[in-house]
Amino acid sequence: MSTTIIISSVNYDGESANILFKPDNANVTVNLGEVTLPYTFDPTLLTPQRSVYGTYTILVNDGSCSNILNVPRPTPTVTPTPTVTPTVSVTPSITPSPTVTINPCFITPTPTNTQTPTITPTPTKTPTNTPTPTRTPTPSPQTCLRRQNNWWISNSFLNYTSITDYFIYTYVPGITTISNGGFNMFGLGNTILLNLPIPRVYGSFGSDYFVTKANVWPQLTLYNLGPNLSPHSISEVGNPSTINGNDPTYGPYTVTRQVTLSDGTYSCGDIHGNWYRYSNIGINPSFLSGTTPCPSIEYVWFTVESPTWGTDISSFNDDRNSSSNPNILDSTISVVGKNGYLGMILLSKYSPSSPSTIIPDNQITQFLQNSICQLFSSVNCADFNV
Repeated sequence: MSTTIIISSVNYDGESANILFKPDNANVTVNLGEVTLPYTFDPTLLTPQRSVYGTYTILVNDGSCSNILNVPRPTPTVTPTPTVTPTVSVTPSITPSPTVTINPCFITPTPTNTQTPTITPTPTKTPTNTPTPTRTPTPSPQTCLRRQNNWWISNSFLNYTSITDYFIYTYVPGITTISNGGFNMFGLGNTILLNLPIPRVYGSFGSDYFVTKANVWPQLTLYNLGPNLSPHSISEVGNPSTINGNDPTYGPYTVTRQVTLSDGTYSCGDIHGNWYRYSNIGINPSFLSGTTPCPSIEYVWFTVESPTWGTDISSFNDDRNSSSNPNILDSTISVVGKNGYLGMILLSKYSPSSPSTIIPDNQITQFLQNSICQLFSSVNCADFNV
């Protein structure tokens, strides 16, 4: 049986892509990270080991939608063996045949038949060597989104460290669950959706959005609203693990989770906006009140508006989930607007001396005024014709 699979594309070989793998026999999703196509995937290197069968979601960098690759598990064919003389037959190994679901982003253009003209021989002349000037390629200018993403990678963390007891969730490649209350926020732990229910892998770019890579902290999603009034939404979906323990005096216990919502505004010069926070934190039983259970999980949605851009946000919808099971993260902020941005940042706080704490509202406001305002003033680029 084949233990590896080669993932390739007629149109995109040689380019970088992010790949998510969902095995057909387990309810997990493995983030294979950013790779170069064609890519040879060996699932036996995962822990635990897995086979190649399942669904692969492939998003080429600078692509706007995902390509779905299904690798079905083959059904073995039973060959009857004569009973008179036992014979040993060698069964060839079965190599999976990937079945690609047609996606308009990956459709290969139909080739056009080109007629080859008949060449009439002409007298040969001795050529004169004429030096050809060498052209120096001019690099294409980066889009505003690319420049904004690059600024965030280089500068945002310094602003984040100003938050008291800030915490950094650790990115562990190949691990797809949240353990210890959220120490790994990637893979199944933190899925981002934009408008349609299609997960956006970390490090992906579209014509009007970007999602920073998983090892960039704080993690940022930024959505350009475009030049016309239109609906845009950013959703987060996750499932923090249950924390159980066994106290020698009180016996078995479970750490419960609590949700907190708050709103605010920020402004600096011509830049301003509203922010909307969803915080999720583990709360210990009373007999463990002096022990810190886990860091907070805090999503902050925000708008970026400016009168110089002609920003117009005509409506807003708040669908932050505070009433159902706090062990399930599932919240959305939506706007209808133009000439502005909708963003979402993942933040966290951890303080052994003050258990079960979240980031104060004034520190969220200060962080946005520092990071978002510096981003747009430093990059000085906002193109809404995307």
